[in-house]
Amino acid sequence: MLSPRLRAQIIKELLSILRDRRARALLIGPPLIQLLIFSFAATLEVRNVAIAIYDRDGGRGSQELVARVSAATFVGSVATMQSPEQLQAAIEQRQVLLAIDIPETFSRDVAAGRPAPLQVIVDGRRANSGQVALRYVESIAGNLGATMQPESSGNNDRVAVRHWFNPNLIYQWFIVPSLAGTLAMFTSLIVTALSIARERELGTFDQLLVSPTTPTEIIV
Repeated sequence: MLSPRLRAQIIKELLSILRDRRARALLIGPPLIQLLIFSFAATLEVRNVAIAIYDRDGGRGSQELVARVSAATFVGSVATMQSPEQLQAAIEQRQVLLAIDIPETFSRDVAAGRPAPLQVIVDGRRANSGQVALRYVESIAGNLGATMQPESSGNNDRVAVRHWFNPNLIYQWFIVPSLAGTLAMFTSLIVTALSIARERELGTFDQLLVSPTTPTEIIV
């Protein structure tokens, strides 16, 4: 339970803030603007990724992999290369973020249930985006192997993951609650500083010091 002194101090400060037009604007405007901006700017999502693919195989497995990568939501464009030199040049000239080199034996290895090697080259100058995109490609390749050879593992059980409260994995739904708490903390610090400065300007700070309210209660 709040003490009567602390309750009276809270009511007094709320009334003072609500009467001050600048304090109201500072309390409401900047946090809302920051929340809207940061929820879209502070994101680890990777979208519209440019990918280059050099398919040495051309078989069913490699074509299925290319189709799945091209249809992925994070992919913006897919360029088909005809040689390793073109693949390397695309990375060096920053034309693409990822380059996928599919070997000649890829389809045969997948059909036979053997481990199918796949080379993925990431532009290290964009390390964070490259690592996230690499995880996406790894997931696509893993799902491809499980789909084309479900019997190879000897166990056809699969785990289906369903996200109850964010089924589409919208990143803003993850980050907005934490941003709201962080902005509320900083706003409370700013309001506390403004309240003490206002008491100084009005000459009423000395009255607070001689009142029964303790310094801790004044800050709270």
